[in-house]
Amino acid sequence: MIDDTDVKIINSILANSRKPVTDIAKQIDISNVAIQQRLKKLEKKGIIENYTAKINYKSIGYTTIAFIGIFLEKAKDYRAVISLLRKIPEISEAHFTTGNYSIFAKVYAKNNDHLMDILNTQVQIIDGIARTETFISLEEGILKPMYL
Repeated sequence: MIDDTDVKIINSILANSRKPVTDIAKQIDISNVAIQQRLKKLEKKGIIENYTAKINYKSIGYTTIAFIGIFLEKAKDYRAVISLLRKIPEISEAHFTTGNYSIFAKVYAKNNDHLMDILNTQVQIIDGIARTETFISLEEGILKPMYL
């Protein structure tokens, strides 16, 4: 599906999605045109979905990171609940999981009061959610892409 050169390109993009094609070409020792063609191929195959920036949320006032374990009333409520959770801007991730929780979500809040407001006025009022458990992160020890 992908070869070693594709892996090198992907890892380079993961390290810095704004790295110029010419720099990637020099690093891998192939032409700019070859890099562009391979990037288009990886995009077309859906391997590269988009190019993003890593934001330091604390620097813009979001000092609390929390994880919400969500218990659903019924597993079939998942799609409806997820579509409503998707509308809450502070929720950056949500996963349908095995184990204790039906959904595990990551949320960024300005502080604990803001987190409590998100929980009380946006999350816990969603039909289909039976209850939640919230875990506040004390430190984000690892936040990195998974290199191939």
